[in-house]
Formats: sequence, C-alpha cells, structure tokens
Amino acid sequence: MFRAVTRVAAQTARTVRVQQQQVAPAFVAKRFYSAELSDAEFDSKWEAYFEDVSLTQREIRSGLNDLFAHDAVPSRVVLQAAFRATRRVNDFPTSVRIFEGIKDKCQSDDLYKQAIAGLQPIIQELQLSTPEDLKL
Repeated sequence: MFRAVTRVAAQTARTVRVQQQQVAPAFVAKRFYSAELSDAEFDSKWEAYFEDVSLTQREIRSGLNDLFAHDAVPSRVVLQAAFRATRRVNDFPTSVRIFEGIKDKCQSDDLYKQAIAGLQPIIQELQLSTPEDLKL
C-alpha cells in the first residue's frame, strides 16, 4: 500500500516538474507597426509610387489595392498620379476601377460628385471616361 502511494506521488511530482519545465515556443508573434504618417507624408509616398515610370500594370493595380485599403478617400494629387500611371501603361480598365474605388470610398453621392468635379482637369487632360459616361 505504501509502495502504491509513493508511486502515485512520484508520478504526480514528475508531471508537475514537466509542466513547469515546458519550453516557450521557438518564436513569439509580434506585430511591428510603422509610425503613423501625416497626411502630407502619406500623399507624397503614394504620389512618388505612382510616378515611378518602371511600374507595370500589375504593380499599379497592387498599389491601388493597398491605397484603397486605407480608411480614407485618396487625395486629388495621389489620384492624378494614379490616373497618369494607368495612362502611361495604357490600362483603361484600371482607370475606370479607380473611379469605382472613389465612389466606394465616398459615403454619399454628393461627395462622389465633388471628387469627380475636382478631378475634371485630369479627366479632360487624359480623356478619361467615368463609369457614368460608360453607363456602368
């Protein structure tokens, strides 16, 4: 009887020791966020990105995906650079998608109309078609 009690006590002690000695995982997940950018820095970052003449159609679309993932309507300067980039690579569908992204980001039709009105010079310069012009 005493032997059985000591065996159980020894097993329990081993289990406790093993639990205490468990090794921490080999890696620890950490998130490193970059410092918040001011509006001017954000705009200049994206303007410089779209002004890069070596961008391909895929890179432009990827940049637009990242740009529209933010919780704001992109500034006029950034949108103008994006439209020029799509014109540079002759990517008409992506220019229409930019307009659709603007419409999606604007909370109301009035804001969308204001954004389009502000972009009229670039629309006329590059001879772009809005989704409304295409009846989409």
